Amino acid sequence: MDLRCTTDNYEQLYARWLVNPGRLLDVADYQPGMKVLDLCGGTGAVSLECVRRGADPDTLTLLDLNPRCQDMRIHQLQGDANHLGDVFGEAQPDCHGRYDRIVIRQAAAYLDWHVFMVMWLRGLLAKDGVLVFNTFRRPRWSLQTYKFNGRRYFEASWYFGRTVYHVQASPGLGWDMTKFRWFSEEDMRRRLDRFFNVAVLTNDKTQTWLCTRRER
Repeated sequence: MDLRCTTDNYEQLYARWLVNPGRLLDVADYQPGMKVLDLCGGTGAVSLECVRRGADPDTLTLLDLNPRCQDMRIHQLQGDANHLGDVFGEAQPDCHGRYDRIVIRQAAAYLDWHVFMVMWLRGLLAKDGVLVFNTFRRPRWSLQTYKFNGRRYFEASWYFGRTVYHVQASPGLGWDMTKFRWFSEEDMRRRLDRFFNVAVLTNDKTQTWLCTRRER
């Protein structure tokens, strides 16, 4: 099977925040043969790292809302990652208790961590399954410039309430502003603690979350 992934500038422009997918798999104690859900998988870095470690692609499911992922040569389900209850549709019952590992790289703080999503994630895991994801430690505000492919970019962001406002501009390209909900560590932990045993590993810029099913 020819495995490849397409990408835009995401990996390069946001490299300062990206976590090595191998680190997440190490924390999850991933072993080839485990069934993995690469949730919000983007360019497929986690899935491709599983393959590099000897995984059969049939054990991997990549889910992302971005249409560029249609070019992934990995089993994939399309859906809106911000409304996870609608992702699997008719296939959802078949996924109950299916996955040994669920891995979310970078996207966790953008998700809507309501109680039903947390219950749904727990339900997807096998009895001894593990959910692992990372977040980056966002400052209240930031202002910086950087170069990419010889072009200078200006970037500013500020965090107010549960919303992040983000502006990017480049001479000749204009500017763009986006906003998105941002769930803090306290928000996520409060929701996860009801259904998972949670451990958080912290370094200078990122946090890695290791969540095991809490049996009720």
